[in-house]
Amino acid sequence: MILTPEAAAARTMSEIKRNPLLRIVAISGPGEPLANKETFETLERIRRNHEELAFCMSTNGILLEEYVDWLVAMRVETISISMSTLNRRTASKIYEWAKFRGGLMKGRKMGSRIVESQLLGIARASRAGIIVKVNSILIPELNMYDIKPLAKELSKAGATLQNIVPLIPNDKFSSCRPPTREEVRKARSEASVFIKQFSHCKQCRSDVVGIPGCDEVL
Repeated sequence: MILTPEAAAARTMSEIKRNPLLRIVAISGPGEPLANKETFETLERIRRNHEELAFCMSTNGILLEEYVDWLVAMRVETISISMSTLNRRTASKIYEWAKFRGGLMKGRKMGSRIVESQLLGIARASRAGIIVKVNSILIPELNMYDIKPLAKELSKAGATLQNIVPLIPNDKFSSCRPPTREEVRKARSEASVFIKQFSHCKQCRSDVVGIPGCDEVL
């Protein structure tokens, strides 16, 4: 279901009225929330009517540094960033393309720009007091050996939590194998030396409302 900012804000008000226990509003994909003006309008509309709500957002982090001031003004408390490697070459394989200020980039140059932007965004958001969690997809054939150095750098940048998620083969990664339980355990163990690990994640969808475990599809 596609909602306009006005409709999304109205739906939020309706759900809160129906269930006063709701306290968090989250925005995620598909697509990049910080690249869509509807994200800003929706949260601004909700904030005008509900000062008490907590906001959180999922992002690839590429535009994060640019919008930290706005996120602070909206009192976004938590950011979840998808970042799975520090290796520029690996990043160029994970991402097919990226837009930077209207220009389309691909290949190694794109990979470098993505990694640089993600780290800068994490550092600035952390300094601004936003809690930063990083979701890292473990793709054995691509980034098995990237996770440990990534965890070290994430900690240095100010992230407080990392969630290493096993790949679910799909689309361009349909030919890649998912990691074994032992490979996920080993990656989390090695990364935990540098940053706290989130280890009880369940693959979930973003278009739901309610308390985890009792949520409903919108």
